[in-house]
Amino acid sequence: MSYKNFSVSIFFNAHDLEILNRDNLLEECYEFFSKHIDVDKVYLETYRGSTYLSKEDMLACKNFFNKRGVKVSGAITTTQKCDIIWDFRSFCYSDPQQRKQLCDIVAYTAGIFDEIILDDFYFTNCKCDLCIETKGSSSWSDFRTAQMAEVSKEIMNTAKQINPSINMIIKYPNWYDHHQFTGYTPGDQVDIFDSFYTGTETRDSQYTQQVLQRYLGYFIMRYFESINPGKNLGGWFDTFDCSLNAYMEQLNMTVFARAREITLFCAGLLATDYRICVPVAGHVFSELDRFVGELGEPVGIPCYKPFKSGGEDFIHGYLGMLGLPLQPTPVYPSDSKLLLLTESAKKDPSIVSKIKSSLAAGGQVIITSGLLRALNSQLSDIAEIHFTDRKALIKAYAATTETCSFKDYYPSDREIIIPHIDFKTNDTWPRAVGVDNFNNHPVLLENKYSKGKLHVLTIPDNPGDIYSYPAGVLNVIRETASRELPLHIEAPSQIGLFLYDNNTFIIESFRETNTEVTIAVHRENALLRQISTNRHKLGAKAERIPGNGVTYFKVFLRPGTYKILAID
Repeated sequence: MSYKNFSVSIFFNAHDLEILNRDNLLEECYEFFSKHIDVDKVYLETYRGSTYLSKEDMLACKNFFNKRGVKVSGAITTTQKCDIIWDFRSFCYSDPQQRKQLCDIVAYTAGIFDEIILDDFYFTNCKCDLCIETKGSSSWSDFRTAQMAEVSKEIMNTAKQINPSINMIIKYPNWYDHHQFTGYTPGDQVDIFDSFYTGTETRDSQYTQQVLQRYLGYFIMRYFESINPGKNLGGWFDTFDCSLNAYMEQLNMTVFARAREITLFCAGLLATDYRICVPVAGHVFSELDRFVGELGEPVGIPCYKPFKSGGEDFIHGYLGMLGLPLQPTPVYPSDSKLLLLTESAKKDPSIVSKIKSSLAAGGQVIITSGLLRALNSQLSDIAEIHFTDRKALIKAYAATTETCSFKDYYPSDREIIIPHIDFKTNDTWPRAVGVDNFNNHPVLLENKYSKGKLHVLTIPDNPGDIYSYPAGVLNVIRETASRELPLHIEAPSQIGLFLYDNNTFIIESFRETNTEVTIAVHRENALLRQISTNRHKLGAKAERIPGNGVTYFKVFLRPGTYKILAID
């Protein structure tokens, strides 16, 4: 029996299929998965590196799953044979022979399946002499994106000639800020491929090469959904370098983002080294399926990220872990009354005029210190706020202006380094600052312009140090960034907030200790109701405290737990 609110797929790579066929283990493997998970579909890979499965073997595998009522799609991973298993060596798209080889693989696979997904190794990272010569004076980014557009059209034509009704899916990797450097261009490729898929894997957030924060799995899913709603088929994550808790958090983020399909990569690892993940995932799928249908469509703070943009690498994951619910978009949200702009927005040559227009319309625009650094004097007509080359070592903070000083003072658990930002007194106001030796340094600035307000949020030199901002400082940031939303939270860092358009929301703790969270609903005398679930009960009623146009609720969260709530 399938889940009601999403489907689940298992990815069998070519190595998995080769071994399972050779050792007659396919039925045993499938029985293990189906015992714990309602499997709706499998992706069967025809090619990966030096492994190329015969048509006879592929048809046998396809028939095996079809007989059991499981949908079957094809898959291709465009990697070359390497002496080192994790060499990450892509095809060379400058080499006519390798391009022909790719077209041959696509034609072969399209002759077996009505749907094919391209693993995210479809990118190009080749810098052979032929690529260097072909690139000429172009940047690697421009060269690779243009080259991959050509290759994409070639393989699409090849697939459609073999099977006109085929659905060709391109799967995009989790490293969205760097896509263009290896040829990925979602803005262009969305019109080439039939569908796309999103990599929601974050794995370990500290010890892996990418240091992707948990919230990224939600953010990237919503980003790709915003590119062309309905064309993003689902989210895909794996087990590499994951603790069991990290693996389940990837699953949560993918479902919280309202993925229609979830693909688990890959069968070989899940049936061996990471076997424990399967029954736990099955339990979590069943539990999520009980309530996810009661959630609306995700909403949040509009966050503009233009295509082919970068800067402040993957900062959105860190901001989401502060409890800022983000709604990413590749199109400037000109109608929004509040929006967040990170350094990625510098890609837009008209960004300053767009900021002015938003402010003139009465909007509030929050920019990060990274975008301030990129624009600096270009913003001087709005405010004389400047990023400097000076640094500050901070371990104490103050927030909430009171006359000429601050109302609240907070210690921190550790010293962090932040950039110093200059501003002009009484033209700009600091709402939160870091305090050191007879000086202070802005953490959140506010400047009035026309009918709106510009805010500047300081990102520490190590973005992970943003988690060391005290709860009192984070609360000022959250309140400022959430004025157009139905609620905000008050808590330390690493508490996630996920909002939906039907007054439902989720709070999840990514912390390692128990935490009390205050939910500030922007409505007088609001009521809070927990959506039915068999765990994480509120217990006694959440403590309800009325305020001036706000109702506060105190809720307890254990490490790694979430609560699904509705505002009545």
